[in-house]
Amino acid sequence: MVSWLRVENFGTLEQHLKYQKLKTFLELSGKIYPNLVKVFYAYLKFNNYILKSSAKGVDMEITRQTWKDVVGLRQKGVQVLKGETTIVDEFNKVQYLNQCVRNQGEQTRNFHVGKLCVDERLLAIVVTKIIMLRGSNHATLNEGDLVVMYYIQNSVVVDWTYTICDHMMKAKRLIDFKLSYVILISNFIEHFGVNVEGELEDSTGLLNHVSTLNMHIMRFSKVGNTWLVEGEQTANI
Repeated sequence: MVSWLRVENFGTLEQHLKYQKLKTFLELSGKIYPNLVKVFYAYLKFNNYILKSSAKGVDMEITRQTWKDVVGLRQKGVQVLKGETTIVDEFNKVQYLNQCVRNQGEQTRNFHVGKLCVDERLLAIVVTKIIMLRGSNHATLNEGDLVVMYYIQNSVVVDWTYTICDHMMKAKRLIDFKLSYVILISNFIEHFGVNVEGELEDSTGLLNHVSTLNMHIMRFSKVGNTWLVEGEQTANI
C-alpha cells in the first residue's frame, strides 16, 4: 500500500506513514486463519505492555522484540488510545478539520470524509479501516480519528503497538467492535509455530490495501498524474 502511494504521487502521505514506521504493518501479507484468530481473541490478555494469548497449546507472548521482528514496530512514542484526545493540548478538532477540507472557504463541523482533500481522505481510510478498524460508518470521523490523523501529519511519533493492543482489547470486550488485525494475528500465529495444518485459510485479498479501484469507488479521477474529485476543477482541490 505504501509503495502504491509513491507510484501514484502521494509522496507526502507516503513519507508520513514511513516516519511512523507503519510501512511493514500496512503491507503485511500472507494467509489468514479466521478460526485461529477467534481463538487468539478468546484467550487474549494485555498486561505490563505485553500481549498474551494461546492457540492449540502454544503460548504466545508478544513482547517488544516480537513486534519488531514480525511487523517492524517499536514500543516508542506517544500512547494514543481510541477516543483519547486530552493528551493533545494544542489540538482543536474543528480547526484541524477545516485545514483538511477541499474548499478552504467553507467552514464545517461535519466530520464526513467526503469533504476532505485527497491526501487526508486516504489517511482517513488508513486510520478507520486498518490502524483502528471499526465495523461500520467509516465515512464519519470521530474526534479520536482526527487526533491520530493530526499526529501522523505532524510527525509526532506514536507507539502503535500500544494503540493496536488497546484496540484489540476493546474488540474482545465490545460486541460492536469488529475483530481487527486478522493479518497481523495470523502472522503472529505463524511466528510462534502454531500448527495450522487443516485449518481454514483465506488470502489477504484487499485487506490493508488501497488501490486504483478504491479511488474510483470514492469518485476520484486521475487527470495526468493527479487524482481529483470527479466533477471538481483542480483549483478547488
